[in-house]
Amino acid sequence: YTLSILVKILGHARRLPQAFEVVESLSSQNGFRPNVQVYTCLVQACLHNRRLDKALSLHDTMVADAGCAMDEKFYAVLARGCLQMRQPLKAVEVVRAAYQLHGHKLAPSARRDGRAVGVEAKALEEFAAKLQAGGREEQEAWAKLSGELEKSCGVRVSAECWQGGSRDSWQGRPAAGGRSRGAY
Repeated sequence: YTLSILVKILGHARRLPQAFEVVESLSSQNGFRPNVQVYTCLVQACLHNRRLDKALSLHDTMVADAGCAMDEKFYAVLARGCLQMRQPLKAVEVVRAAYQLHGHKLAPSARRDGRAVGVEAKALEEFAAKLQAGGREEQEAWAKLSGELEKSCGVRVSAECWQGGSRDSWQGRPAAGGRSRGAY
């Protein structure tokens, strides 16, 4: 957790290159690979520094690291970051990647058992609400995605959450195969 904290501090200090250097140097010097918490903190640092491109490329780097298991928190942070950067259609791609649906340009990911990772339920609700409140293109993207989520993954986000309903309005699995692990 010390490395994650260091990455967060460097990210908030707008020292993104140094955050990446620290992760690379400490992991190579000490013979370990960054875990999902470190990658998630790096994504948050990228987003804090308005580097969505770098955050998205971290996804592909993490997928390529067979020893690092993706989780729902990682995808929630990445999707929220896309929305914060006013890139809702990129956020759609992130959610598609998280649930192993076609129609995204990110590297395909899965758990070791081959199941989709998914997105934290609360983040999925927020995502649905933002897209429903968006323009026609965002609303159409959500309509298509929500249909595919229900059909392919058994995940349904009810209409109540689109108007800011409670977490209980989400129906389906917590995050397509897992439970949230909390904040990093």
